[in-house]
Amino acid sequence: MDARSSGRGRARTIVRPVDRPHAVRRKPAPLIRLARRIDALGRPRADDPGDAAVLRRVTLLAYTGASISAGMALLAWTTLFVPIRNPVDPDLAGTALAGPQGGTLLWILFGFLGSLRVLRAPGGAGFLTFHLPFIGAAMVLGGPTAGAWVAFLSTLERRELEQQPWYGVLANHAVFVIAAVAGGLVAEAVDAVPADAMHPGTVTALAAVSGTVVLSAVSTGMAAVTVMVRDELSVRAYSEILRGQFGRVNALEVAIAWVLVVAYLEIGWWAPAVVGVLILLVWDNHPMPPPDALTGLLTAPGFTRRLDEGLGRLRHGIVPGATLLGIDLDRFKAVNDRYGHAVGDEVLAQVGVRLAAQARRPSDAAGRMGGDEFALFLPGLADPKVAMRRADELARALTAPIATSAGPVTVGVSVGVVVLAAWGGVPAAGTIQRHADAAMFLAKRSGGGVHLYDPDERGPFGDGPADDRR
Repeated sequence: MDARSSGRGRARTIVRPVDRPHAVRRKPAPLIRLARRIDALGRPRADDPGDAAVLRRVTLLAYTGASISAGMALLAWTTLFVPIRNPVDPDLAGTALAGPQGGTLLWILFGFLGSLRVLRAPGGAGFLTFHLPFIGAAMVLGGPTAGAWVAFLSTLERRELEQQPWYGVLANHAVFVIAAVAGGLVAEAVDAVPADAMHPGTVTALAAVSGTVVLSAVSTGMAAVTVMVRDELSVRAYSEILRGQFGRVNALEVAIAWVLVVAYLEIGWWAPAVVGVLILLVWDNHPMPPPDALTGLLTAPGFTRRLDEGLGRLRHGIVPGATLLGIDLDRFKAVNDRYGHAVGDEVLAQVGVRLAAQARRPSDAAGRMGGDEFALFLPGLADPKVAMRRADELARALTAPIATSAGPVTVGVSVGVVVLAAWGGVPAAGTIQRHADAAMFLAKRSGGGVHLYDPDERGPFGDGPADDRR
């Protein structure tokens, strides 16, 4: 640990893995050594992540490759050996949409409607689009082959092209293909029930529901593996996300898939498009929230969205890295207690002005996360030394005396610094924010100042790594 004197007689803590002479260095396990060799092929030589980060990135890369291989193999197999079923035929003779193949093309066009609405999980842990009902309906009507092609092509959307590398996009679509083939096989098995065993309409309904449930379960389960490995989430943490808004929307989509099947068979080939448009009109797409009224900065949801967008550019390699600063004011409660909340608001407003001045480029983002907690995101800043200098500049700016109606007021600040590289698996916004919070708490525990996040460091409560606070 390198503790240096700050300009205000307080310690500024800077922690790096090489600065801990008392740490016991053990020879890494063979699996870690192999993972390090693989990981070193895709990153700068000077960057040295911890063993856990290396293993996580290599595991994610292997899982992504396996998903792509399995998805493409299933797409080829169904195309060559599994005929498209006749119920998907829209009966548009003499057009490019004639026959089962034409019906599959029609459902691919319907599926593009699903790209118009995106639901964001808390903290950016995932996204939910409106594609599943269209994939499920095509899968029930045309079988695994129709479902696989609708899943592969219609799920293309702008957000993933902007925020994911090409292999991430391909893996997402491959997962949908795997899920569609599994759901299609289940739907066909249910639909093969003898006609005299139950009413044909009941059989079709059971096939639609069972196939779409399998489609949803497989796609959600495979996505869960990616999110949990990438963001270091526990099964419990991810389950809480699914039990929230995502779980309700998934259940609704299963029902909508059945509605689309009935509309297609009983009303006409155009009916699913009408149903889809009506649903999109009432779908909440979470527009960007207004800025914080007191400081003029982004609110926590708005900042997280900007952070997500910036992380997407990292995954594409458009920028070499980024830095996130988690900021908490020290002694602010004493200001409120002594001068009143009106003066406290004056202090927060001036902190907002000074923090906004640190967001010097259009891509930078400054936000008020709540109360006296703030954040600053600096895409393109990948050098830890430069990031620490910027954090020091920020700390000096925020701790300078603030003119208020009660006279000059001074507050302290604790800053957690997280530096990200563009190579490897870039975690979601929520994970990186937890890292910044952990570093900020360690800075606060040391009396304030600036602290660089270290994934191998024990947390602020002495109970594990610094980010192990879910």
